[in-house]
Amino acid sequence: MLYERDIFKQIVESKTILVYGASVVATQVGQCLMDDPYNVRIAAFVVTHAVGNPKVVLKRPVITLEVAEQVFPKDTLVIVACVEKNRESIKNELAKSVFTEVIYLTFESDLWTGIRGNYMRSRLDNLGYRYRLLQEELRELEEEVEAQEKTIGVYRAVSQYDKELTEDISNYDWEDEIFVGAALSDKCSCRLRDDVGDNFSTENRKYCELTALYWLWKNATSDYVGLCHYRRHFCLSEQERARLLKSDIDVVVTVPVMNYPCVLEIYERDHDPDDWKVMKKAIMVKQPDYLFDILDYCNKHCIPKEDDYQNRFLGFLGERLLTVYMLHHYDDFKIAIADKHFVE
Repeated sequence: MLYERDIFKQIVESKTILVYGASVVATQVGQCLMDDPYNVRIAAFVVTHAVGNPKVVLKRPVITLEVAEQVFPKDTLVIVACVEKNRESIKNELAKSVFTEVIYLTFESDLWTGIRGNYMRSRLDNLGYRYRLLQEELRELEEEVEAQEKTIGVYRAVSQYDKELTEDISNYDWEDEIFVGAALSDKCSCRLRDDVGDNFSTENRKYCELTALYWLWKNATSDYVGLCHYRRHFCLSEQERARLLKSDIDVVVTVPVMNYPCVLEIYERDHDPDDWKVMKKAIMVKQPDYLFDILDYCNKHCIPKEDDYQNRFLGFLGERLLTVYMLHHYDDFKIAIADKHFVE
């Protein structure tokens, strides 16, 4: 496999697997593991309570933990597939159960990124796309190739709403912090801010980190310009960054996010479906400078949301548009995929 870890071997060699969860994350994990390159047997999806959960996921029964304890041996591998906020409550339930083999695989975890990476490579290969792992591409460079006159500037978007981190992030000190929504805050402590020069920082509550992306587009001068979330970082060593400057790689992205059964269905589940319809119309009626032209159209035609989270709809739409753009230009650009680390 492309992403090799001992824990993957444990999963593949398990005769029977239970997935704890029955929501979108559990469904996506189940789809990955039941398909190439894993092809494992998932016996059932497990939930704490039957009420409010489906009866079947991916043609597998959904059963309560109490029933699972009665049916399956205690050494059955249980893979917890959930969002981060539910991890502790599930962990407490399993601590009281008979099961002894448990793997925690949350939505943002590095483990899920690796598992998803192997699945995505298999899927892209089947569709005729080459899955270029950045580390492999850089290792193939000849040592004697001299670095070209290029520079790298990766920027970390931070804001007044960021949570306090418990993990040391000093190994990411090669990133530059940029304060987003600076025009709306009096708490900016960064050298760089998105309200200087050509900007639209005042729209940050709807555009999220895209106000930083716009600022970089108009103001940054590096050959490689990157943007990351304050908790999601590119895994790039100093040596890899130096070798990147010698390469012919055009774009570096992280492992694609999985949307099962499709992007539209997941978007409609989590957000306002009408916003999606407006975005599709924007693509059809305009000859856009892609991202910001489309989102500007959506900003003018979508209904403002009272909920602060849902009012970030332009940021959510922008995330989906990135995937469309990359797939459309997959043969035009040399796109490499890097590991991502989620900071606790």
